[in-house]
Amino acid sequence: MLHQGKLKDWDSAKGTGFLQQHKAGPDIRICSSGFRKKPDQLNNGDLIFFQIEVDSEGKALAVSAYKAGQRFAPAPAVQKPRLSTLPFQQLLSVVVTVTILAWLGYQSLYLFSAHAAPVLPVITEPAEMALSDEPVSSVKQARYGQHFQCEAKHYCSDMLSCDEAKFYLKNCPDVMIDGDNDGIPCERQHCGG
Repeated sequence: MLHQGKLKDWDSAKGTGFLQQHKAGPDIRICSSGFRKKPDQLNNGDLIFFQIEVDSEGKALAVSAYKAGQRFAPAPAVQKPRLSTLPFQQLLSVVVTVTILAWLGYQSLYLFSAHAAPVLPVITEPAEMALSDEPVSSVKQARYGQHFQCEAKHYCSDMLSCDEAKFYLKNCPDVMIDGDNDGIPCERQHCGG
């Protein structure tokens, strides 16, 4: 954007001064290197057209300046650096995608491990049960008893123990774990001997 102001405090030996903006605003520092083509003579009060940049210290600096009445094509617009360049956008896209995938992976792993971890029952020592004076109720029998349930297991190779095989033989239909029908399941794998 093109601004205009009056030159003041110009030091021709140092080549520095200030521009008092035509519209209200702070004075802008200008150096002789800030002129597109330095005029032959500069005096305080000269009308100067300029653009504003911010220097490395964060202060406003006049650039692409020229004295009113000079004849040449106007300066191209000063472009501010943009963060939305293509490489930056691509990097940001990759970082966001990887972050989302990592989060989803973590959540999936957490949910899988929560469902995969078996909940083992707390089994008290038989001695503790024997010390109790109260009769054993069906609730306590269920609590201290087995924790098996009929699932899609039909063969001895599906069973994990003799107790599980006995439970399946007694409670679950369509099991093939007692080949000789003697009431002892999985004699070769789990309940033999």
